[in-house]
Amino acid sequence: MQTCRLYGKMTSTVMVQNTMPVIPVKAPNGLRPAAAMTFVEILIAGLLLVVVFIIGWTISSSFTGVRKVRNYETAIFLANQAVEAIRAARSHELGVDGDRRKDTLLADFSSADNLFDKNGEGFMPVITVGNIEYKRTISIQDIPSDNKEVGSGLKLVRVNVSWRASEDGNLVEFELVTTHCDQW
Repeated sequence: MQTCRLYGKMTSTVMVQNTMPVIPVKAPNGLRPAAAMTFVEILIAGLLLVVVFIIGWTISSSFTGVRKVRNYETAIFLANQAVEAIRAARSHELGVDGDRRKDTLLADFSSADNLFDKNGEGFMPVITVGNIEYKRTISIQDIPSDNKEVGSGLKLVRVNVSWRASEDGNLVEFELVTTHCDQW
């Protein structure tokens, strides 16, 4: 026991203990005290971490899949927009590949400097949606007739929409092929 003096007065008595290393002693039931984690507890904690990681990876993959599907839906919409405009037009208004006329629907799809393109009502060859740039190309070809005297009135229409995939940057292309029949 030691006595502490402060300004000549006795203030308190403090007990000092020896600090010796503590040796683990078995509990009365014969088991050692729980001072650390067992191997089974470490395995369970590791398994829980793996499960959490797999759940996170699955959610991340599903977001990538949703983005990929949305890109395809946009490409399908752009291809269908072109096909519907072609179906609504008369055959002589369509034009064909190699035709240099500026008053055809094919010329409108191939150019962004048409009068209607300035106000958003025309057809643009390159469309940006979000951060993805879609390039739409249209090809129209006359289908020859078996009868030399009468034309077939059919045109083969190909609409290609291409873009760079956001997840890996690879070029992806969607192609829609149809025919147009002049029944006018």
